[in-house]
Amino acid sequence: MPSNPLRWLILAGAIHITLTLAVFLAGHFQLLPSVFDAHGTGLTFAIDATSYQALSSELANELQTKGLSAWLAIKAPLHCRLYSLLFATIGRVLGHNVLTAEPLNLFYYLGVLCCVYFLGREIFNARTGMLAAIIVAVWPSFVLHSTQLIRDSFAILCLLALLLALTLLLRRQLSWRAGLATGAAGAALATMFWMLRGNMWSVVVLAVGLTIVLLLWRIVRADKVLGANLVAVVFIAIVMLVAPSRLESTGLPGVKPPVTPLAIPPVRQLRSTEGIFTRMLRQVGQRRAGFSMYGARESDIAGDVRLHTTGDVLRFLPRAAVIGFLAPFPRMWIERGSYGLAGRLLSGAETLVMYFLYLAVGVCVWRNRRRSEMWLLFLVATLGTIALGLVVVNAGALFRLRYVFWIMFIIMAAHVIDATIVHFTILRTSATKSLMSSSVVSNDAMNRHSEVSSFQT
Repeated sequence: MPSNPLRWLILAGAIHITLTLAVFLAGHFQLLPSVFDAHGTGLTFAIDATSYQALSSELANELQTKGLSAWLAIKAPLHCRLYSLLFATIGRVLGHNVLTAEPLNLFYYLGVLCCVYFLGREIFNARTGMLAAIIVAVWPSFVLHSTQLIRDSFAILCLLALLLALTLLLRRQLSWRAGLATGAAGAALATMFWMLRGNMWSVVVLAVGLTIVLLLWRIVRADKVLGANLVAVVFIAIVMLVAPSRLESTGLPGVKPPVTPLAIPPVRQLRSTEGIFTRMLRQVGQRRAGFSMYGARESDIAGDVRLHTTGDVLRFLPRAAVIGFLAPFPRMWIERGSYGLAGRLLSGAETLVMYFLYLAVGVCVWRNRRRSEMWLLFLVATLGTIALGLVVVNAGALFRLRYVFWIMFIIMAAHVIDATIVHFTILRTSATKSLMSSSVVSNDAMNRHSEVSSFQT
Protein backbone atom coordinates (compact mmCIF):
# COMPACT_ATOMS: atom_id res chain seq x y z
CA MET A 1 0.00 0.00 0.00
CA PRO A 2 1.34 3.51 -0.77
CA SER A 3 3.29 5.11 2.06
CA ASN A 4 2.89 8.71 0.85
CA PRO A 5 -0.80 9.73 0.79
CA LEU A 6 0.00 13.26 -0.40
CA ARG A 7 1.58 11.97 -3.60
CA TRP A 8 -1.50 9.91 -4.42
CA LEU A 9 -3.76 12.84 -3.56
CA ILE A 10 -1.91 14.94 -6.13
CA LEU A 11 -2.33 12.15 -8.67
CA ALA A 12 -6.07 12.01 -7.94
CA GLY A 13 -6.27 15.77 -8.44
CA ALA A 14 -4.50 15.51 -11.79
CA ILE A 15 -6.95 12.80 -12.90
CA HIS A 16 -9.92 14.96 -11.89
CA ILE A 17 -8.61 18.03 -13.73
CA THR A 18 -7.98 15.93 -16.83
CA LEU A 19 -11.48 14.48 -16.75
CA THR A 20 -13.06 17.91 -16.25
CA LEU A 21 -11.07 19.27 -19.19
CA ALA A 22 -12.26 16.34 -21.32
CA VAL A 23 -15.89 16.96 -20.30
CA PHE A 24 -15.55 20.66 -21.11
CA LEU A 25 -14.00 19.99 -24.53
CA ALA A 26 -16.66 17.37 -25.32
CA GLY A 27 -19.33 19.95 -24.56
CA HIS A 28 -17.62 22.96 -26.12
CA PHE A 29 -17.03 21.22 -29.45
CA GLN A 30 -20.32 19.28 -29.24
CA LEU A 31 -18.60 15.90 -29.56
CA LEU A 32 -21.41 14.28 -27.54
CA PRO A 33 -24.34 16.68 -27.99
CA SER A 34 -26.86 14.31 -26.42
CA VAL A 35 -24.73 13.95 -23.27
CA PHE A 36 -23.14 17.38 -22.63
CA ASP A 37 -24.24 20.90 -23.52
CA ALA A 38 -21.89 23.70 -24.56
CA HIS A 39 -20.93 24.38 -20.92
CA GLY A 40 -19.98 20.74 -20.25
CA THR A 41 -23.14 20.21 -18.20
CA GLY A 42 -24.56 16.69 -18.23
CA LEU A 43 -27.91 16.59 -20.01
CA THR A 44 -28.89 13.10 -18.87
CA PHE A 45 -26.97 12.08 -15.72
CA ALA A 46 -27.03 15.53 -14.02
CA ILE A 47 -30.26 17.14 -15.17
CA ASP A 48 -30.49 19.66 -12.33
CA ALA A 49 -26.97 20.90 -13.12
CA THR A 50 -28.41 22.89 -16.03
CA SER A 51 -30.65 24.88 -13.69
CA TYR A 52 -27.84 25.37 -11.18
CA GLN A 53 -25.51 26.59 -13.95
CA ALA A 54 -28.08 29.12 -15.16
CA LEU A 55 -28.73 30.39 -11.62
CA SER A 56 -25.00 30.65 -10.85
CA SER A 57 -24.50 32.59 -14.07
CA GLU A 58 -27.35 34.95 -13.13
CA LEU A 59 -25.82 35.52 -9.71
CA ALA A 60 -22.44 36.28 -11.25
CA ASN A 61 -23.96 38.81 -13.66
CA GLU A 62 -25.85 40.51 -10.81
CA LEU A 63 -22.66 40.72 -8.75
CA GLN A 64 -20.72 42.24 -11.64
CA THR A 65 -23.34 44.74 -12.73
CA LYS A 66 -25.34 45.68 -9.61
CA GLY A 67 -23.06 44.81 -6.73
CA LEU A 68 -23.15 42.74 -3.56
CA SER A 69 -26.60 43.84 -2.34
CA ALA A 70 -28.28 42.67 -5.56
CA TRP A 71 -26.30 39.40 -5.37
CA LEU A 72 -27.54 38.79 -1.81
CA ALA A 73 -31.12 39.70 -2.72
CA ILE A 74 -31.45 36.76 -5.12
CA LYS A 75 -32.73 33.60 -3.45
CA ALA A 76 -30.25 30.85 -4.30
CA PRO A 77 -28.69 27.68 -2.84
CA LEU A 78 -25.35 27.94 -1.05
CA HIS A 79 -23.39 26.00 -3.67
CA CYS A 80 -24.71 28.23 -6.47
CA ARG A 81 -23.48 31.32 -4.61
CA LEU A 82 -20.02 29.81 -4.36
CA TYR A 83 -19.99 28.88 -8.06
CA SER A 84 -21.12 32.40 -8.95
CA LEU A 85 -18.02 33.85 -7.28
CA LEU A 86 -15.86 31.80 -9.65
CA PHE A 87 -18.03 32.84 -12.61
CA ALA A 88 -17.67 36.50 -11.63
CA THR A 89 -13.86 36.25 -11.50
CA ILE A 90 -12.11 33.64 -13.62
CA GLY A 91 -15.34 33.14 -15.54
CA ARG A 92 -14.66 36.42 -17.32
CA VAL A 93 -11.87 34.60 -19.14
CA LEU A 94 -13.03 30.98 -19.27
CA GLY A 95 -16.80 31.49 -19.38
CA HIS A 96 -19.51 30.06 -17.16
CA ASN A 97 -18.79 26.34 -17.51
CA VAL A 98 -17.50 23.27 -15.69
CA LEU A 99 -13.90 24.29 -16.27
CA THR A 100 -14.45 27.53 -14.36
CA ALA A 101 -16.16 25.60 -11.55
CA GLU A 102 -13.26 23.14 -11.32
CA PRO A 103 -11.43 24.83 -8.39
CA LEU A 104 -14.44 24.25 -6.14
CA ASN A 105 -15.26 20.83 -7.56
CA LEU A 106 -11.64 19.75 -7.18
CA PHE A 107 -11.65 20.94 -3.56
CA TYR A 108 -14.83 18.95 -2.84
CA TYR A 109 -13.47 15.84 -4.58
CA LEU A 110 -10.12 15.88 -2.77
CA GLY A 111 -11.88 16.75 0.50
CA VAL A 112 -14.06 13.66 0.16
CA LEU A 113 -10.98 11.50 -0.44
CA CYS A 114 -9.27 12.98 2.63
CA CYS A 115 -12.33 12.28 4.79
CA VAL A 116 -12.47 8.71 3.49
CA TYR A 117 -8.80 8.20 4.32
CA PHE A 118 -9.04 9.66 7.82
CA LEU A 119 -12.26 7.79 8.60
CA GLY A 120 -10.68 4.51 7.52
CA ARG A 121 -7.52 5.27 9.50
CA GLU A 122 -9.42 6.35 12.63
CA ILE A 123 -11.82 3.41 12.71
CA PHE A 124 -9.48 0.70 11.37
CA ASN A 125 -5.96 1.54 10.17
CA ALA A 126 -4.07 3.66 7.64
CA ARG A 127 -3.94 0.88 5.03
CA THR A 128 -7.73 0.60 5.10
CA GLY A 129 -8.11 4.35 4.74
CA MET A 130 -5.75 4.44 1.77
CA LEU A 131 -7.40 1.52 -0.02
CA ALA A 132 -10.89 2.98 0.52
CA ALA A 133 -9.76 6.38 -0.77
CA ILE A 134 -8.30 4.77 -3.90
CA ILE A 135 -11.55 2.90 -4.60
CA VAL A 136 -13.64 6.06 -4.19
CA ALA A 137 -11.16 8.10 -6.26
CA VAL A 138 -11.68 5.89 -9.32
CA TRP A 139 -15.39 5.13 -8.87
CA PRO A 140 -16.52 6.10 -12.40
CA SER A 141 -19.96 7.63 -11.91
CA PHE A 142 -18.96 9.45 -8.71
CA VAL A 143 -15.96 11.06 -10.38
CA LEU A 144 -18.08 12.05 -13.40
CA HIS A 145 -20.76 13.61 -11.20
CA SER A 146 -18.08 15.49 -9.25
CA THR A 147 -17.24 17.50 -12.40
CA GLN A 148 -20.75 19.00 -12.53
CA LEU A 149 -22.29 22.11 -10.95
CA ILE A 150 -24.40 20.15 -8.47
CA ARG A 151 -24.54 20.12 -4.68
CA ASP A 152 -23.78 16.42 -4.23
CA SER A 153 -20.00 16.57 -3.75
CA PHE A 154 -20.22 19.48 -1.29
CA ALA A 155 -22.97 17.75 0.70
CA ILE A 156 -21.07 14.45 0.77
CA LEU A 157 -17.96 16.27 2.00
CA CYS A 158 -19.92 17.95 4.82
CA LEU A 159 -21.57 14.71 5.96
CA LEU A 160 -18.36 12.66 5.88
CA ALA A 161 -16.46 15.40 7.72
CA LEU A 162 -19.23 15.53 10.34
CA LEU A 163 -19.05 11.75 10.69
CA LEU A 164 -15.28 12.04 11.17
CA ALA A 165 -15.79 14.60 13.95
CA LEU A 166 -18.35 12.32 15.65
CA THR A 167 -15.96 9.37 15.32
CA LEU A 168 -13.21 11.36 17.04
CA LEU A 169 -15.59 12.20 19.89
CA LEU A 170 -16.57 8.57 20.18
CA ARG A 171 -13.11 7.01 19.90
CA ARG A 172 -10.68 9.41 21.61
CA GLN A 173 -10.49 11.12 24.97
CA LEU A 174 -10.16 14.74 23.91
CA SER A 175 -8.84 17.66 25.91
CA TRP A 176 -11.20 20.56 26.55
CA ARG A 177 -9.55 22.62 23.84
CA ALA A 178 -9.71 19.81 21.27
CA GLY A 179 -13.24 18.91 22.34
CA LEU A 180 -14.54 22.45 21.91
CA ALA A 181 -12.84 22.76 18.51
CA THR A 182 -14.32 19.45 17.38
CA GLY A 183 -17.77 20.46 18.63
CA ALA A 184 -17.62 23.81 16.83
CA ALA A 185 -16.47 22.16 13.62
CA GLY A 186 -19.19 19.53 13.86
CA ALA A 187 -21.87 22.17 14.43
CA ALA A 188 -20.66 24.21 11.44
CA LEU A 189 -20.62 21.12 9.21
CA ALA A 190 -24.12 20.12 10.29
CA THR A 191 -25.39 23.64 9.56
CA MET A 192 -23.84 23.65 6.09
CA PHE A 193 -25.33 20.24 5.35
CA TRP A 194 -28.78 21.56 6.30
CA MET A 195 -28.35 24.49 3.93
CA LEU A 196 -27.24 22.14 1.14
CA ARG A 197 -29.46 19.07 1.59
CA GLY A 198 -32.23 19.76 4.04
CA ASN A 199 -34.23 16.88 2.55
CA MET A 200 -31.67 14.46 4.02
CA TRP A 201 -31.49 16.12 7.44
CA SER A 202 -32.69 12.96 9.18
CA VAL A 203 -29.27 11.42 8.46
CA VAL A 204 -27.59 14.08 10.62
CA VAL A 205 -30.15 13.54 13.38
CA LEU A 206 -29.49 9.80 13.20
CA ALA A 207 -25.69 10.20 13.30
CA VAL A 208 -25.71 12.62 16.24
CA GLY A 209 -28.27 10.56 18.16
CA LEU A 210 -26.27 7.36 17.70
CA THR A 211 -23.09 9.13 18.79
CA ILE A 212 -24.73 10.29 22.03
CA VAL A 213 -25.99 6.77 22.81
CA LEU A 214 -22.68 5.09 21.98
CA LEU A 215 -20.67 7.72 23.90
CA LEU A 216 -22.81 7.23 27.00
CA TRP A 217 -22.31 3.47 26.67
CA ARG A 218 -18.55 4.02 26.49
CA ILE A 219 -18.67 6.22 29.59
CA VAL A 220 -20.64 3.58 31.51
CA ARG A 221 -18.27 0.78 30.48
CA ALA A 222 -15.12 2.77 31.25
CA ASP A 223 -16.62 4.25 34.45
CA LYS A 224 -14.99 7.52 33.47
CA VAL A 225 -16.68 10.80 32.55
CA LEU A 226 -15.40 12.14 29.22
CA GLY A 227 -16.42 15.73 29.89
CA ALA A 228 -15.00 17.41 26.78
CA ASN A 229 -16.38 14.74 24.46
CA LEU A 230 -19.83 14.92 26.05
CA VAL A 231 -20.03 18.71 25.98
CA ALA A 232 -18.95 18.75 22.31
CA VAL A 233 -21.57 16.26 21.14
CA VAL A 234 -24.30 18.00 23.17
CA PHE A 235 -23.35 21.31 21.54
CA ILE A 236 -23.61 19.71 18.10
CA ALA A 237 -27.02 18.29 19.06
CA ILE A 238 -28.29 21.72 20.20
CA VAL A 239 -27.18 23.36 16.96
CA MET A 240 -28.77 20.48 15.05
CA LEU A 241 -32.12 21.17 16.74
CA VAL A 242 -31.97 24.95 16.41
CA ALA A 243 -30.42 25.58 12.96
CA PRO A 244 -33.29 24.27 10.74
CA SER A 245 -35.77 26.77 12.18
CA ARG A 246 -33.36 29.72 11.90
CA LEU A 247 -31.81 29.04 8.49
CA GLU A 248 -33.54 28.11 5.27
CA SER A 249 -32.38 25.17 3.19
CA THR A 250 -32.63 27.06 -0.09
CA GLY A 251 -33.31 25.26 -3.35
CA LEU A 252 -34.08 26.43 -6.84
CA PRO A 253 -36.57 29.28 -7.28
CA GLY A 254 -40.11 27.96 -7.15
CA VAL A 255 -39.14 24.82 -5.21
CA LYS A 256 -40.57 24.60 -1.72
CA PRO A 257 -37.73 24.45 0.83
CA PRO A 258 -37.62 21.37 3.04
CA VAL A 259 -38.66 21.46 6.68
CA THR A 260 -37.98 19.03 9.48
CA PRO A 261 -40.14 18.10 12.48
CA LEU A 262 -36.98 17.49 14.51
CA ALA A 263 -36.21 21.14 15.20
CA ILE A 264 -36.82 23.67 17.97
CA PRO A 265 -38.94 26.50 16.52
CA PRO A 266 -38.31 30.14 17.47
CA VAL A 267 -40.28 31.53 20.41
CA ARG A 268 -42.32 33.82 18.14
CA GLN A 269 -43.27 30.93 15.84
CA LEU A 270 -46.53 29.12 16.52
CA ARG A 271 -45.82 25.59 17.64
CA SER A 272 -47.52 22.75 15.78
CA THR A 273 -50.13 20.76 17.65
CA GLU A 274 -49.14 17.60 15.76
CA GLY A 275 -46.76 15.11 17.33
CA ILE A 276 -43.28 14.60 15.94
CA PHE A 277 -44.08 11.09 14.74
CA THR A 278 -47.18 12.29 12.88
CA ARG A 279 -45.22 15.04 11.15
CA MET A 280 -42.43 12.62 10.22
CA LEU A 281 -44.94 10.18 8.74
CA ARG A 282 -46.57 12.93 6.70
CA GLN A 283 -43.18 14.07 5.37
CA VAL A 284 -42.28 10.54 4.30
CA GLY A 285 -45.46 10.34 2.26
CA GLN A 286 -45.01 13.83 0.80
CA ARG A 287 -41.41 13.27 -0.24
CA ARG A 288 -42.21 9.95 -1.83
CA ALA A 289 -45.08 11.56 -3.73
CA GLY A 290 -42.70 14.34 -4.80
CA PHE A 291 -40.24 11.86 -6.34
CA SER A 292 -43.16 10.20 -8.15
CA MET A 293 -43.65 13.41 -10.13
CA TYR A 294 -40.38 12.93 -12.10
CA GLY A 295 -40.87 12.65 -15.83
CA ALA A 296 -38.59 9.61 -16.29
CA ARG A 297 -41.25 7.05 -15.37
CA GLU A 298 -39.27 4.21 -16.99
CA SER A 299 -36.73 4.56 -14.15
CA ASP A 300 -39.32 4.40 -11.37
CA ILE A 301 -39.28 1.59 -8.84
CA ALA A 302 -42.56 0.88 -7.00
CA GLY A 303 -43.73 4.31 -8.07
CA ASP A 304 -47.37 3.44 -7.50
CA VAL A 305 -46.90 2.81 -3.76
CA ARG A 306 -48.23 5.52 -1.43
CA LEU A 307 -47.40 5.74 2.28
CA HIS A 308 -50.13 7.35 4.37
CA THR A 309 -50.22 5.38 7.62
CA THR A 310 -47.80 3.66 9.97
CA GLY A 311 -49.01 0.32 8.65
CA ASP A 312 -48.19 1.36 5.09
CA VAL A 313 -44.63 2.21 6.13
CA LEU A 314 -44.11 -1.01 8.12
CA ARG A 315 -45.42 -3.20 5.32
CA PHE A 316 -43.24 -1.47 2.73
CA LEU A 317 -40.10 -1.41 4.90
CA PRO A 318 -38.63 -4.80 3.78
CA ARG A 319 -39.16 -3.87 0.14
CA ALA A 320 -37.63 -0.46 0.81
CA ALA A 321 -34.50 -2.17 2.18
CA VAL A 322 -34.21 -4.29 -0.97
CA ILE A 323 -34.63 -1.20 -3.18
CA GLY A 324 -32.17 0.87 -1.16
CA PHE A 325 -29.41 -1.75 -1.23
CA LEU A 326 -29.92 -3.57 -4.54
CA ALA A 327 -31.55 -1.15 -7.03
CA PRO A 328 -31.17 -0.80 -9.95
CA PHE A 329 -31.98 -4.48 -10.30
CA PRO A 330 -30.24 -6.70 -12.92
CA ARG A 331 -33.15 -6.54 -15.36
CA MET A 332 -32.70 -2.73 -15.48
CA TRP A 333 -28.99 -2.91 -16.35
CA ILE A 334 -29.57 -3.60 -20.04
CA GLU A 335 -32.66 -1.47 -20.55
CA ARG A 336 -32.42 1.86 -22.34
CA GLY A 337 -33.61 4.43 -19.80
CA SER A 338 -33.36 8.19 -19.50
CA TYR A 339 -29.56 7.88 -19.05
CA GLY A 340 -29.18 5.81 -22.22
CA LEU A 341 -27.89 2.27 -22.56
CA ALA A 342 -24.30 3.25 -21.64
CA GLY A 343 -25.51 4.87 -18.43
CA ARG A 344 -27.56 1.82 -17.52
CA LEU A 345 -24.61 -0.52 -18.15
CA LEU A 346 -22.30 1.63 -16.03
CA SER A 347 -24.78 1.82 -13.15
CA GLY A 348 -25.33 -1.93 -13.44
CA ALA A 349 -21.60 -2.66 -13.28
CA GLU A 350 -21.16 -0.47 -10.21
CA THR A 351 -24.17 -2.03 -8.51
CA LEU A 352 -22.76 -5.51 -9.21
CA VAL A 353 -19.48 -4.51 -7.59
CA MET A 354 -21.40 -3.28 -4.56
CA TYR A 355 -23.15 -6.65 -4.26
CA PHE A 356 -19.74 -8.24 -3.60
CA LEU A 357 -18.63 -5.39 -1.34
CA TYR A 358 -21.75 -5.91 0.81
CA LEU A 359 -20.44 -9.42 1.57
CA ALA A 360 -17.16 -7.91 2.76
CA VAL A 361 -19.13 -5.43 4.89
CA GLY A 362 -20.89 -8.33 6.59
CA VAL A 363 -17.53 -9.91 7.43
CA CYS A 364 -16.27 -6.57 8.75
CA VAL A 365 -19.29 -6.16 11.04
CA TRP A 366 -18.79 -9.64 12.50
CA ARG A 367 -15.07 -9.21 13.08
CA ASN A 368 -15.41 -5.73 14.62
CA ARG A 369 -18.72 -6.17 16.44
CA ARG A 370 -17.27 -4.92 19.73
CA ARG A 371 -16.13 -1.56 18.30
CA SER A 372 -18.63 1.26 18.79
CA GLU A 373 -17.10 3.52 16.11
CA MET A 374 -17.64 0.79 13.53
CA TRP A 375 -21.29 0.54 14.56
CA LEU A 376 -21.72 4.29 14.08
CA LEU A 377 -20.48 4.01 10.50
CA PHE A 378 -22.49 0.87 9.75
CA LEU A 379 -25.79 2.03 11.26
CA VAL A 380 -25.70 5.44 9.58
CA ALA A 381 -25.00 3.81 6.20
CA THR A 382 -27.57 1.04 6.66
CA LEU A 383 -30.45 3.09 8.02
CA GLY A 384 -29.74 5.89 5.55
CA THR A 385 -29.88 3.44 2.65
CA ILE A 386 -33.17 1.97 3.85
CA ALA A 387 -34.60 5.47 4.29
CA LEU A 388 -33.72 6.28 0.67
CA GLY A 389 -35.48 3.11 -0.47
CA LEU A 390 -38.50 4.21 1.53
CA VAL A 391 -38.71 7.70 0.01
CA VAL A 392 -36.95 7.80 -3.38
CA VAL A 393 -38.85 6.36 -6.34
CA ASN A 394 -36.60 7.27 -9.29
CA ALA A 395 -33.58 4.96 -9.80
CA GLY A 396 -31.35 7.76 -11.08
CA ALA A 397 -32.07 9.97 -8.08
CA LEU A 398 -31.53 7.01 -5.75
CA PHE A 399 -28.16 6.29 -7.35
CA ARG A 400 -26.89 9.83 -6.75
CA LEU A 401 -28.27 10.24 -3.23
CA ARG A 402 -26.82 6.88 -2.18
CA TYR A 403 -23.19 7.76 -2.94
CA VAL A 404 -22.42 8.93 0.58
CA PHE A 405 -23.69 5.66 2.08
CA TRP A 406 -21.88 3.57 -0.52
CA ILE A 407 -18.68 5.39 0.48
CA MET A 408 -19.25 4.37 4.11
CA PHE A 409 -19.75 0.75 3.05
CA ILE A 410 -16.61 0.93 0.88
CA ILE A 411 -14.56 1.97 3.93
CA MET A 412 -15.76 -1.11 5.81
CA ALA A 413 -15.28 -3.43 2.84
CA ALA A 414 -11.76 -2.05 2.28
CA HIS A 415 -10.79 -3.20 5.77
CA VAL A 416 -11.68 -6.81 4.91
CA ILE A 417 -10.05 -6.60 1.47
CA ASP A 418 -6.85 -5.22 3.00
CA ALA A 419 -6.81 -7.91 5.69
CA THR A 420 -7.29 -10.58 3.00
CA ILE A 421 -4.41 -9.16 0.95
CA VAL A 422 -2.16 -9.10 4.02
CA HIS A 423 -3.14 -12.67 4.90
CA PHE A 424 -2.32 -14.04 1.45
CA THR A 425 0.91 -12.02 1.35
CA ILE A 426 2.01 -13.62 4.62
CA LEU A 427 1.08 -17.09 3.34
CA ARG A 428 3.00 -16.53 0.11
CA THR A 429 6.03 -15.22 2.01
CA SER A 430 5.93 -18.20 4.37
CA ALA A 431 5.64 -20.63 1.46
CA THR A 432 8.57 -18.96 -0.32
CA LYS A 433 10.71 -19.12 2.81
CA SER A 434 9.76 -22.75 3.36
CA LEU A 435 10.63 -23.60 -0.24
CA MET A 436 13.96 -21.81 0.01
CA SER A 437 14.71 -23.56 3.30
CA SER A 438 13.91 -26.96 1.75
CA SER A 439 16.15 -26.13 -1.19
CA VAL A 440 19.03 -25.21 1.12
CA VAL A 441 18.61 -28.43 3.13
CA SER A 442 18.52 -30.45 -0.08
CA ASN A 443 21.69 -28.79 -1.37
CA ASP A 444 23.46 -29.41 1.94
CA ALA A 445 22.48 -33.07 1.81
CA MET A 446 23.76 -33.40 -1.75
CA ASN A 447 27.02 -31.72 -0.79
CA ARG A 448 27.50 -34.06 2.17
CA HIS A 449 26.73 -37.06 -0.04
CA SER A 450 29.33 -35.89 -2.54
CA GLU A 451 31.93 -35.46 0.24
CA VAL A 452 31.26 -38.96 1.57
CA SER A 453 31.53 -40.46 -1.91
CA SER A 454 34.81 -38.65 -2.54
CA PHE A 455 36.20 -39.87 0.78
CA GLN A 456 35.26 -43.46 0.03
CA THR A 457 36.87 -43.22 -3.37
